[in-house]
Amino acid sequence: MSPTYEKLADILVEELGQDRDDLSPSATFSEIGLDSLSLAELSVNAMEQTGVEIVGLTPESTLAEAAALLDAAASGADAGSAI
Repeated sequence: MSPTYEKLADILVEELGQDRDDLSPSATFSEIGLDSLSLAELSVNAMEQTGVEIVGLTPESTLAEAAALLDAAASGADAGSAI
C-alpha cells in the first residue's frame, strides 16, 4: 500500500472511527458507511494532516482513488491521469 493510502486509512480509523479490517483499496466510501458529511470530514482531516485538499470525492470513490486524488493534488498533476 502507498504511504498516502496508509495516511487515509489512519484518518478513517483514528478520526472517523472506522474498523481497519473493513478498509481495502477497492472499498468505496459508501461500502464502509461514509456519507457526504463524513467525506467532508475526511477531506478536512486530510487537509489538516497533509496540507493538501482532496477534491472530487464521492460516496462511490474507492480508497485507492482517494489516495490517487491526494497524490495528484500534492504533485499538482491531473488526478485523472493518476487513477
